[in-house]
Amino acid sequence: MRHRTISSTLPHSPDSAFVIFMIPLIAASVAPALGPALYWLAGRRVTPIAVLDGFVYIALPGLVFLVVFPQAAEIGSWLPVAMLAAGAIGPSLAEKTFRSVAEGAHNLALLLGLSGLALHALIEGAALRPSVANAETVFLLAVVLHRLPVGLAIWWLLRPRFGRTAGLAAIAVVVASTAGGYFAGDEATAALSGQAGSLFQAFVAGTLLHVVFHKAPSYKEMGAAGRTPMRWAEGLGAVAALALLTALLWPGAGSADVAVTAFTSRFMGLALESAPALVLAYFAAGLMTEFMPASSVRWMSRGGSLSSAARGMTLGLPFPVCSCGVVPLYRTLVTQGAPAAAAMAFLVATPELGLDAVFLSIPLLGGPMTLIRVGAAGATALLVGWLVGGWVSRNTPTQPLPAEAATSSTPSPAGERFIRGMRTGFGDVVDHTAPWILLGLFIAAAAAPYLEGGWLATLPGGVDVLAFALIGLPTYVCASSATPLVAALMAGGLSPGAAIAFLITGPATNATTFGVLADLHGRKGALVFSGTIIGLSVGLGLAVNGVFGAVPVPSLAAMVEEAPTSWETISAAILVLVIIASLLRRGSRRFVAELRFARGNTAG
Repeated sequence: MRHRTISSTLPHSPDSAFVIFMIPLIAASVAPALGPALYWLAGRRVTPIAVLDGFVYIALPGLVFLVVFPQAAEIGSWLPVAMLAAGAIGPSLAEKTFRSVAEGAHNLALLLGLSGLALHALIEGAALRPSVANAETVFLLAVVLHRLPVGLAIWWLLRPRFGRTAGLAAIAVVVASTAGGYFAGDEATAALSGQAGSLFQAFVAGTLLHVVFHKAPSYKEMGAAGRTPMRWAEGLGAVAALALLTALLWPGAGSADVAVTAFTSRFMGLALESAPALVLAYFAAGLMTEFMPASSVRWMSRGGSLSSAARGMTLGLPFPVCSCGVVPLYRTLVTQGAPAAAAMAFLVATPELGLDAVFLSIPLLGGPMTLIRVGAAGATALLVGWLVGGWVSRNTPTQPLPAEAATSSTPSPAGERFIRGMRTGFGDVVDHTAPWILLGLFIAAAAAPYLEGGWLATLPGGVDVLAFALIGLPTYVCASSATPLVAALMAGGLSPGAAIAFLITGPATNATTFGVLADLHGRKGALVFSGTIIGLSVGLGLAVNGVFGAVPVPSLAAMVEEAPTSWETISAAILVLVIIASLLRRGSRRFVAELRFARGNTAG
């Protein structure tokens, strides 16, 4: 691993040289101990504990994703990705499969995660060792900022379950590991920088993610007394964590690891390229909620099954709702008596393409691929509504629409409606889509190096389409978050047909959708729905490859290298502000819980 070294040409005496030589180690050792001190200052007061909770909940996964994993992935293969996934998913599978050992599996994951922090401290200790006795102020500040979340996280994870002694002992181990690496230098890291050490780091990084997101301590477990914490306090801690991560990863700010710097450049390039489209999408979504004529069940009921499916598709395609929010809307439509064809078409069309995904597709996928995507999504929604909706119509419960729901009240003034629309577009829609978009940008930036060389283009024709249709089947992903990932895949040589297959099955099918369909229409109806989606995605993917062949997409490398325009910078600043507002409004746990793999309850 390639880290910055500390050097200077200033003269120094032997005594001053030794003192300066020890400064980085002292800074790296004191910083973790600040974690328990901050919790001691917080006492049992719920607001400062909520701030610390929000900080750790974002900072620890941020260090895993943005620092630890990129360093582990330097070996240049997919194995670290597999090990990260195994560490994150394995304990959860063990806990669900063998309930009698659930507690032991969780504790083992926690132990492995802490061992990973100790291992990383050993490597960092060697990287802190100065080549010539002096210390740069900026670098030392980066060391302290980097190690502070580690101490907070250890106390956050251990103190509620095992007490103060265990927490202090774990911090002592991390400090000792740092000192061991510092004095041993390259000898301490020679055996850890190879493939085995990198894979172990990736695995224990995954176990840390499991511990944080699957079984984070409640406020009661952390000793908070009194009322439920205000969400803004938790959000404030999350914003502080994001500021810290930005300071660590900003070019020239203290992190000089090559892999981390490269990842940061790719992420920022994708984010800047996407920002104008997202701002425009949120603006348009807000206008739609207030100024688009409200549809009714009666309107969707006109005509036969094909006509009803077309109306449901028309309503659903531009509607700004992600896959995580369309299920309750579908249930409402069904229970209010909407035709199954229209409701089913709405269920497919809405998560396939919201306005954010459409606008995001243009800069990341290009105009031709965007048109193909819209056409494929529309065809899928129409056919599923017509075929599957007609098949399950006899099982759809019907209930007359209340008369008062069919009549509209006097509309508000245009100015008030515009303000409400902007609150919705840059509020509610951001709340439900921003976590997914950030995850998609991260995956695209992280996956880009693995996709170089065009090896995806060597996959047999048709096999790639079926494979990516099946990959998307259980994946809980929004159309907007899938867009940057598909852009990276196509830049690496994936065929447009395989990309379309993934873009269809990913947003439209997942465990939640299957469960609701089974509840409303029976398990057989849910299976028919899933099978039809797979068949259509594969058929449309093969048709796209046969008709269009290779479809040009924008270069991700060019996005990273190009200087951002003023509009991109302004749009990115707007997005940062609305995401910060979302964090303050919802808190870190509820924000992350949109991804459906985290514990969102903060009440304790």
